[in-house]
Amino acid sequence: MRKFALLFAGVAVAGLASYPAVTAEDKDKKKDDRPDIVVPFVPTKDEVVKAMLKLAAVKEGDTVYDLGCGDGRITIAAVKDFKAKRGLGIDFNPERLKDCEKRVKDLKLTEDEIKKLTFKQGDVLKMTPEDFKDVDVVTMYLLPDVNLKLRPILQKGLKPGARIVSHDFNMGDWKEDKMEKVTVDREHTVYLWTIKEAGK
Repeated sequence: MRKFALLFAGVAVAGLASYPAVTAEDKDKKKDDRPDIVVPFVPTKDEVVKAMLKLAAVKEGDTVYDLGCGDGRITIAAVKDFKAKRGLGIDFNPERLKDCEKRVKDLKLTEDEIKKLTFKQGDVLKMTPEDFKDVDVVTMYLLPDVNLKLRPILQKGLKPGARIVSHDFNMGDWKEDKMEKVTVDREHTVYLWTIKEAGK
């Protein structure tokens, strides 16, 4: 158990330099530090997770970022089931990072899989194009307003061939390249965009 805890602690502090690990000081943040738009945590059904990663054609060697990662299920599936090289999940709520840790434990991931995972506390709207320069796939289940705010950042930062996949919400007038319907309890919509050239 101690070995696992140490591995997860190492994972928690890795990743983007602009997103510090959770500390006691973080827990005392004022309400003014909360993001402008708070996205409620609604877990994505496992069938939809699979559809998102499949539509994005996640493969071995890919780096996958999940924005608003919740309990980490998309990030973990990218590494465990689709063999991504690296999975990074970002969520503003430190309680969600605890959910990520629990999920990693419950799924009994291998040491190699755990090393490929990073979970960070941070506001996705404060990310910059530079943060996405080496990313192959971005996954999201956010809100329309958040998607629109992220759109220019992703378009500028992602390299040609990178993919963006969003659950239920589109990117305004940026026409998706593919769209898929998945019915699990209700009808879910999965949108895919592929960066054609730098900045677009």
